[in-house]
Amino acid sequence: MATKAKTAKPETTEVTDTATETIKATTEQVKGKIDQALKAFEDAGSVSKDTYEAFVSSFNITAKGIEGVTAESTAYAKKSFEDLVGVSKAVVGAKSLREVVDLQNDYTKAAFDAFLAYTNKVGEMTVQFTQEAIEPVSAQLGTVFKKFAQPVA
Repeated sequence: MATKAKTAKPETTEVTDTATETIKATTEQVKGKIDQALKAFEDAGSVSKDTYEAFVSSFNITAKGIEGVTAESTAYAKKSFEDLVGVSKAVVGAKSLREVVDLQNDYTKAAFDAFLAYTNKVGEMTVQFTQEAIEPVSAQLGTVFKKFAQPVA
């Protein structure tokens, strides 16, 4: 007895071929989307690292700026104390009330002028280091906004 080889009906073959093509196309689409998602995660990781580095740089600039302001404040306080001691000695050695009043007036004017100079200098220093500290963060945020504002392909 001879056995017949089974052959698939043409409709079944067509359905199988269509299903295979659909599965293959879907698999390629899913693979493409997974690749896009992985790239997005890599980009996000890179952005996070760059943003962290920008904030660290900003913090370092701020710390150096504060060190400068602290040094300036210390120098001002030291000079103010030395001036006060000097005028106090002069007042103690004054020979008349008029001389005491003149010394006090001169000291007050000089102290006020020194204070204005100090506050102007510290203000300028603060503005300068603040602007410098903002630059790395501002540049990084601009990059981030540009990167994430682009449509995903």
